[in-house]
Amino acid sequence: MNFVARTIPAFTGPNCGVRLVDVTTGKEIKPGQKIDEPYGHGGRITYLGPTVHTREGDPTPRPGRVAVVRYTVPETDWVFLPAELNARYEDTDATARTTR
Repeated sequence: MNFVARTIPAFTGPNCGVRLVDVTTGKEIKPGQKIDEPYGHGGRITYLGPTVHTREGDPTPRPGRVAVVRYTVPETDWVFLPAELNARYEDTDATARTTR
């Protein structure tokens, strides 16, 4: 990857403790998956994973609840609230919900 532009730390692995779920389809949006740019500025963007954060007094990195994405032109990382992507975060051990 080229990190010449802005880079935002993200959990990029499949087992970080949370998953991003499309509220329309109920399907998981996985790190590395291309999705529509929500405001029509860049066509498709790549979902990288949730943000990384730590708690005061505990250096263990944990997944946040903000989605990190990568634009290709210009190549840069950006963040969106899940609702901006028509999605929500769920704990990976939560029972999958369906919307009908």
